[in-house]
Amino acid sequence: MNDGGFMAISSVNPNDIFYTGNVYDSAYSVGVSHSSDRGTTWEHDTIRVGTRGWAVAFDGVDTNRVYVGGDSAYSYPCLLISTDLGATWAMSHSGLNGAVNVLLTVAGVADLVYAGTNNGLFRSTDAGATWEPTALTQSVRTLVCDPAYPQEIFAGTYGYGVYASTDGGTTWDQMNDGLTCNKVLSLALRTGTGNTIYAGTEGGSVFKTTLAAGVSSPSSLIPRPSSLVVSPNPCREVATIRVSSSLISPHTSLSLYDASGRLVRRLAVRASSFALRTSDMEPGAYFVRLRSGRETLTSRLTLLN
Repeated sequence: MNDGGFMAISSVNPNDIFYTGNVYDSAYSVGVSHSSDRGTTWEHDTIRVGTRGWAVAFDGVDTNRVYVGGDSAYSYPCLLISTDLGATWAMSHSGLNGAVNVLLTVAGVADLVYAGTNNGLFRSTDAGATWEPTALTQSVRTLVCDPAYPQEIFAGTYGYGVYASTDGGTTWDQMNDGLTCNKVLSLALRTGTGNTIYAGTEGGSVFKTTLAAGVSSPSSLIPRPSSLVVSPNPCREVATIRVSSSLISPHTSLSLYDASGRLVRRLAVRASSFALRTSDMEPGAYFVRLRSGRETLTSRLTLLN
């Protein structure tokens, strides 16, 4: 690899790691390196498609599906997809516009991909086959999302600061109070009682802000959804799951993920209240995710010794 690049670790299987960068030998090519043993050994491949690689991400559910984003020397978008862990690649960027700077997927959510480009943020709900623009049109350099609340997305832009969305990218609010450099190159999110967002800027500084209970927009504090309740929380052996009756159907399902995004358990939902036995699980943080039709709700669960 000559320069640039990004690294991604699979949320489904942390043994799988991908790195992408650029190779130049009279023409640009995308370089990818893959490890299946947590970085002990690596395999390298050069994809000679005349473009450069800047971003890489695993699908949120299928660890064999990998996305690589980049551009040509003339800023045309590049989006490569592999469904066999890098053995083969196919180009797919219908609807994309601008160089792809960053890709974002959400642990436990299949086929959903966000692409931050020089011309804004784009979203795909069919595993990268087609793309649609969101309302954010500034140059997006970095993206983060809390896996427990996949509708909440934070975007770092070049020259316009940080934007936040609570509806999966449909609408956006700026959150730049205290940010003295609006050229944001990287974002990091620490989850907990209050989510803390860190922003690395071109001005040589790192800024942080803490959100107490949800995304803080200039005018409001948006609460978490209450249609999915887990109690007691924290718990030791048994947790009670309560679901709004309007969400229950023959196709409603509930999945339990650990903090790395690995699927631990999947259950069918037949009643508005039921017990989830956790005595056979390791202590730590988990995500309880409910799917009903097009709606997805997520809640945190902490298990104690």
